[in-house]
Amino acid sequence: MWLSWKHRDSDFSGPLTFDEKVELFCEQTLGWQLHIADLITNGGTTFPQPRPDPEPPEPGYPVRDIRHSGFAVLQICLSYFEVVGSFVSAKKQSTPRFEAGVREVLPGIFKNTPDDDDMLDRLYTSGRCGLYHAARTGLAVGLAQPSDGSPMAYDPKAKRVGINPHRLPDALIKHLEKLKAELLDPANADIRRRFEKRFDEGFI
Repeated sequence: MWLSWKHRDSDFSGPLTFDEKVELFCEQTLGWQLHIADLITNGGTTFPQPRPDPEPPEPGYPVRDIRHSGFAVLQICLSYFEVVGSFVSAKKQSTPRFEAGVREVLPGIFKNTPDDDDMLDRLYTSGRCGLYHAARTGLAVGLAQPSDGSPMAYDPKAKRVGINPHRLPDALIKHLEKLKAELLDPANADIRRRFEKRFDEGFI
């Protein structure tokens, strides 16, 4: 059974170590979620497919971007904020976890004004909840091209969050690399403890 795009259950024996849990989570998130989102919106090359030793991996292959895939990218990507929020926040409810995750993953989009809270509220309600409960975003969240190159921006006059689906996957992939390094650092006791608890619970 595949446990990630590159790991089978036969690759592990006995209880998983902490480092193995981090490796599995990061490769699951990258290979089954964020890399897929990046491919469908930007095109690129798939990851190679591991094969049993001593066979070499099956090479990746090029794929084209898919037209009108922006909202599918949001469906794939927005859950990343909430799971990260569960590592960095002690809160149990989904709303504060989601908001903490956005602040952790995309700190550069915040202006330190009351508009930040308005943006998070609209992103959660129209984006996260709209997509997962109604299969579409509300009017407060849409696709856009923020002029500063950010993956996401807020227009306080229109009270709308604009998300660039071409930039968002890469921003999350870069954060995942940073998160992995933090989790593997024994000095980060709190995030390591929350991560392992969530991993062992199956992220329920």
